[in-house]
Parts: sequence; C-alpha cells; structure tokens
Amino acid sequence: MFFDDHPEFLETSVTATALDRLNLRHVGIIRENQDILRGRTVVDIASHDGRWSYAALDAGATHVTGIEGRQHLVDNTFKTFAAKGVPDSQYSVIQGDVHEKLHDPDVTGDVVLCLGFLYHTARYVELMAGIRTTGAEYVIVDTRVLQGVEGPLVEMRTEGTVAESVAIKDRYAQGRRVISAVPSEAAVVLMLDAIGYEVDHRTDWTEVLSRYPGARSIIQYSSGKRVTFRARKMR
Repeated sequence: MFFDDHPEFLETSVTATALDRLNLRHVGIIRENQDILRGRTVVDIASHDGRWSYAALDAGATHVTGIEGRQHLVDNTFKTFAAKGVPDSQYSVIQGDVHEKLHDPDVTGDVVLCLGFLYHTARYVELMAGIRTTGAEYVIVDTRVLQGVEGPLVEMRTEGTVAESVAIKDRYAQGRRVISAVPSEAAVVLMLDAIGYEVDHRTDWTEVLSRYPGARSIIQYSSGKRVTFRARKMR
C-alpha cells in the first residue's frame, strides 16, 4: 500500500504515524478521489510534513501548494521532496496561518484538501472565505465530527498549541491555548453550501474497512466519528 512504499513519512512527523491508519486514509481520501486529482492543481491546507501533498502528486496532480504553520514540518517537506526527486516546479510550501495565507492571490488551485484540520480551528468564516478565494472546483474534507446530535452544530473547546497534533499559536491565542471547535457533519455541509459548494461524493468507510479487516488504528472511521467527503462548486 502507499505508505509501505513511502516509509519516510513515518519519520518526518510524530503525529498519526500508525501505518495501517495512514494506508487506509490513503485509500479513502486519495484513491477515492483520484479522478478529480489527476491533471489538477491542489491546495493542501495544514499540509504538515507533506504526506498528502506527495500523495496528491502521486495520484496525478500537476502542482501542489501546501500551507503549514510549523516551520520544522515545512523544512521536512522540502527535505523529503528533494530526496524523492520531486521537481521544484511541482510544489511549493508556505509557512504561516492557513486562514491568512488562503487569501493570498497567488494561492490558487483546482482542488482544496482540508484533511484533519476543521476540529483544530473555530475561525470557520475566515477559513471558508479563504477556500472560496482559491477558486477551487472541489474541496475534499476529512474531519472528526460530533455524533448524537441533529443539525448544524459545533462544540466549542480549547486546546494547546505545543504538540504537532494540535492547533498552531495564532494571533487570537491566549498564552499557549486557542479556541477550537468540533463541527457536526451537517455544520460542515452548511458552511460549504454557504460559500457555494455542494457535497457530491462520500467515502463509504464501512466498505473500505471491509476490504482490510486486519487494519488497526482506524476506530474513528469505523465508529463514524470521522467522515470523508468531497464538495463541488455549484454552477
């Protein structure tokens, strides 16, 4: 499977490096959407160590622009891509706050990847406006969601900013903590609808997981606490 062939990404970050989980996410996120990645340009929100940017290029994307808040992860992306011989013309990585950098007029793409990020922010108005600004035709979302609730709701919380797996310290941070939120799936759909995107495909994680019954570290998907879908710009 994909990350069996690219084990470098098990070393360039300490976040979510369980091999089974990475491989299954590749199946459900990248392979499931290869038809819209092939031949397209991509913006990778919170691109981390470049694992999903690289996967998008491998799936046929022509260029990826990553946006990542932590400098050491940006550095690791450049090191890995250089070691793998990825041409400079096929990628760029911008260090900074996603909400701000998405409004840069040079950050454009056909597809936006928003993977594992929505529950590390509460700045949804800025984020959605920024996604729209990229001009993307598609948005691929993979996120934790609230369960047992009806309607478009979010659960507010705070989280630290020190570990790789949490939010970055932004201009709204109070000390080492920021306000973030976990949305319901209906809330994500509503926010995308508000900026002119409608869901046109969902990953059937029950079906995906049935093909890999021995896989571990995927309980969020098997329990429905995490979902993956894509939305297309309305005509």
